[in-house]
Amino acid sequence: MVFDLCAIYLQCRGMADVKQASKRLDGVGPMTADTSDRAGLSSGHVTWMSIAAGVSVANIYYLQPLLRPLAASFAVSDALAGLLPMITMVGYAAGLLLVVPVLEGAGLHRLMRWLNAGRLIALALAASATGYPVFAAASVLLGATSVLAQILMPAAASLAPREAVGRTTARITAGLFGGIVGARVIAGMLDGLLGWRSVYVLSALMTLVVHLALRRLPEPSVRHGLGYRALLASLLPLLRSERGLRRAALTAAAGFAAFNVFWTAVTLYVTGPAHSWSTTGAGLLGLVGVVGTATVLAIGRFLDRGMQRGLAVAAAGVMALGLLVAGLWGVSAGALIVGALLLDSGARVSNVANQTHALRQRPEARARLNTLYMTTYFAAGSVGSAVGALLFAHVGWTLTALVAAALAALGAALAART
Repeated sequence: MVFDLCAIYLQCRGMADVKQASKRLDGVGPMTADTSDRAGLSSGHVTWMSIAAGVSVANIYYLQPLLRPLAASFAVSDALAGLLPMITMVGYAAGLLLVVPVLEGAGLHRLMRWLNAGRLIALALAASATGYPVFAAASVLLGATSVLAQILMPAAASLAPREAVGRTTARITAGLFGGIVGARVIAGMLDGLLGWRSVYVLSALMTLVVHLALRRLPEPSVRHGLGYRALLASLLPLLRSERGLRRAALTAAAGFAAFNVFWTAVTLYVTGPAHSWSTTGAGLLGLVGVVGTATVLAIGRFLDRGMQRGLAVAAAGVMALGLLVAGLWGVSAGALIVGALLLDSGARVSNVANQTHALRQRPEARARLNTLYMTTYFAAGSVGSAVGALLFAHVGWTLTALVAAALAALGAALAART
């Protein structure tokens, strides 16, 4: 990993300055993916990219059903344990901002090696942590090195045939969401059987498997002659110039904040006195995400027909409805399940619709577009996680769910704007 970091630094240092970067970004010598690249991405490649996306992103969701066991293990309050998802997402947002743009300067395979090595270190620290501070530090590193899905997304968009970008993105997004669903279920079940540390051991093994499987991926021709600092400096001008990117990012961010308010608070709610579920039961609630993942696969063809905006509005509305159901009738387990199903399905469709729209704004800058989109998305998610834990501790379940519903409604309003 150290050698790769040095290589990236030496490759990037001293290349084009910010002024040259802006000229390139404005169309002088743009980055392109050649025809041979686009012919080289097979269905098997996409399948393994989907699996890798799920394995990677699962690391930031294992925590949700484990909050009470972690609080007990480290002798901290539920509120302090509830901050761990936020801490992990802060690390994830940092990785999105600082690592994902390097795809355009360093290449896919080098980044994958670095990220997987860093993630294995973080998983080892988490599995062996004996105190809250060490586990929190491991969570930051784990979040920062779990951005592989957001490296694979723009790479796949560059490699896929132009008429199939929406379907390819949808397949990888479905894998990503499958990882989120699986994370909650696996974490809850393994905690009940072997303890929470086994979750991180299993994740390390899965990381090794997907790393070996991805070694045969084609390398996209997505490199600029730009330095690392120039790539980072180009982000803000790119955000200012692309109105469609800003709208997509803010719409998705509002929905993801609502999503994380719910999932952080609902774990504390169902494992508390109101329902007294086990951590296994709390994890199984995440199975509702199977429906959302299937929905994402079904809408790929509509994305390729340019229907992203309508899908984003409808998805945000479904999320708000689900949160109202779960909040107002949350004393019923059935209402919680229905509400979670609607929320999860809406969140999946919202993200893939908005992300596909964002990546189409500037095809020659997909890695940076994805950085801006996903940094906004996960920054909002980290705030949602913290707000969910704090709101639940102070105002209870119903008001917490209603705040989340208001955030989802805000997302619908933003999506409906021209």
